[in-house]
Amino acid sequence: MLFSITLMVLAGCSALETMQEDFGALQEDTSLLVENFFNPVAAESKRLKSDRPDDRREALFRVTYQSWGDNDAFGPVYRLMAGADPDPAVRAAALLALARHGGPEDAPLFQTALTSPHRVERRAAAIFAQRVHMPELVPFISERSNNAEEDVQVRRDLTVALSQYQNDRAVDALVSALDASRYAIVEAGRSGLQHLTGMDHGTDSALWQSAINASRREGQLFDLAKP
Repeated sequence: MLFSITLMVLAGCSALETMQEDFGALQEDTSLLVENFFNPVAAESKRLKSDRPDDRREALFRVTYQSWGDNDAFGPVYRLMAGADPDPAVRAAALLALARHGGPEDAPLFQTALTSPHRVERRAAAIFAQRVHMPELVPFISERSNNAEEDVQVRRDLTVALSQYQNDRAVDALVSALDASRYAIVEAGRSGLQHLTGMDHGTDSALWQSAINASRREGQLFDLAKP
């Protein structure tokens, strides 16, 4: 009987502690909600410092699309979180913020993310590559886009990113994409080649290579490209 009473008391204490924790979290969220109405910058800044990764990630997404979330105001925060936050999803969200507000100076963060063991970071890096012009990294992007061990969506996004560069290394990588086993990558390669050269040889890599070699000999590889 005494043992049963003891268990009931302990269970009651545990439930009370849980209720107190939940109430504390509710008070914190309510306080931030009120502050968000009157001072959204301060409210989101607090969330960016939260101990909860989901709070930091969601705050990054919200701040990124605000008029006051530009590079001058939050750029240092994005860079710090993209490089040093302990959670890969938060680092990915910060890199996506830099894809919108950053620039080529953030290339080292992009390179680190693209070689991360976490898919969420590599996916963010591939999107970053589509939005930030980094011609000096075309060889690196090309190599990663043709890595058969890489995630299909990451490879596809990197292939799309290469479509903005009128240079031989990008073209060669796009031709290689035509031989990929997944259609999304093949189609991205075809579309990119058509955009860069103005030619259209479907998804036949041999036909593309022959036409590209002929155009290179004549120095006219990009002459038919649409502006």
